[in-house]
Amino acid sequence: MMRTIDHNSSAQTGEQTALALAVLRTFHAALKAVAVYEENNSVYVARRKELLAALESVFKVTAECEIVYQNDYFFVNGNRLNYDRDFSFGRALALRFKDIKLGSITFASAAPAGAVDQALVVLAHADSRVSDPYAALLNAWTSVNIDGITIAPLSSKDDDHLRDEQEGEAATRAVRMRRAQALFERSESVVQEFWERARDRNSFDASATRRVVHQLIDQIANDEDTLLEFTTLKDFDEYTYYHCVNVAIYSIAVGLRLGMDRSRLTQLGMTALFHDIGKVKLSQDLINKPEEFDENDWHQIRQHPTLGALTLARIRQIDDHIGLAMAGAFEHHLRMDGTGYPACSSKRELHVFSRIIMLCDVYDAMTAGRVYHKKRTSPDEAIRRIFYRAKDWYDPLIVKAFINMLGIFPVGTVARLSDGSIAVVTRNVPEDPYAPEVLVVRNPNGEPIRQELRLAKRDANPEGPGLFIAEILDAVTEKINIHEYIAVVELAKPVAEPPAIS
Repeated sequence: MMRTIDHNSSAQTGEQTALALAVLRTFHAALKAVAVYEENNSVYVARRKELLAALESVFKVTAECEIVYQNDYFFVNGNRLNYDRDFSFGRALALRFKDIKLGSITFASAAPAGAVDQALVVLAHADSRVSDPYAALLNAWTSVNIDGITIAPLSSKDDDHLRDEQEGEAATRAVRMRRAQALFERSESVVQEFWERARDRNSFDASATRRVVHQLIDQIANDEDTLLEFTTLKDFDEYTYYHCVNVAIYSIAVGLRLGMDRSRLTQLGMTALFHDIGKVKLSQDLINKPEEFDENDWHQIRQHPTLGALTLARIRQIDDHIGLAMAGAFEHHLRMDGTGYPACSSKRELHVFSRIIMLCDVYDAMTAGRVYHKKRTSPDEAIRRIFYRAKDWYDPLIVKAFINMLGIFPVGTVARLSDGSIAVVTRNVPEDPYAPEVLVVRNPNGEPIRQELRLAKRDANPEGPGLFIAEILDAVTEKINIHEYIAVVELAKPVAEPPAIS
């Protein structure tokens, strides 16, 4: 039974708050890890070990550890945590609790480690789109007989609060989109300035770059979907700069799924922003050439990884970030099996940043139809090609995290639904990657409409009322400009830049 929380109580020490944050942080990290990896995977095992250690610290002073979500706050054994102020991952965790109508989870000190595994698996894969998510969760919970861990539903008061939030979601989404777009544009400006400084002065403003990477990390941790929507828009005039931002966004999101801490994410984000800097030494006519490359063009373009490492080496402010960026610039076109370019005398052990950036770079290039891939590839087809090469060109674990991030049908995929209507995928749902949220843009008669839908589950009865994806379509052939439906926000009012986080 979930305890009654005194919201006015402030009698908690700094030590209690730190312990509560440790429990919540490790719980969230383990929950994310088990959604991506099998239970015997080293990444999940490490996250589970951290959670068990945090719980053990609680059990030294009390027999149970209760995590409560109530009135938009988290409580750990009664210690209130304001996630907007105290920790960046809280909004994502709060959304998960809301989606499955979970009010609390309580760990008893006697709960075995195997029960913790079972609980995390059930929570990570609970379906939020059934008519009664908590009833479905409870049914799955009781079916595996989880020993020593109990759950309770979201209170009716919080359910009313959730409905109020949903009614105002459209306005809230518009604010989120404006902030995400402002951050996206700031990131592009930082990349452009960096390229110009590298071209002319062999210097750059490290603080500005680090600040925008910190803001990207916070945005992705709190509201990944909104920022990822902007990566689907590939038709910017200055595509080269936006490509670097896209790759940084994808890379940071993958890094979060791999359990990287803030310091590593900052290094990864800066490495991704700089990965193509060698192109600053090439002719822009070559970079923007609309036709297929000839042999001479390819000879030149294959120089940019080496040129990138040399360009970064000449920058005066050499630190750990630039050192890693040099490796990322040099290695991001090398593959796991030793193929790719530049040619090396022996097979290299690629840095994990390079492996992440290589995959993100390839996906963005394929779906943009720029530079190397002159014909745009649909998002779902790009995912299939990457998956096909997961054993030789790419790191399989990174591929798994990447597909988990984008879904089987990435945002921007154009599809024919089972009733003949045409829709654009707008959001993926981790619990069922085969049933994303879509915006229907044409009804079965081909008439333009705008209707948001959540598709049916993968195993839905074809004769039933639920809609599902029947066929993937080519946006160009269907004359559908996804800019009309994805992440298009007019910045009518300036959006304040978030404070810098060092």
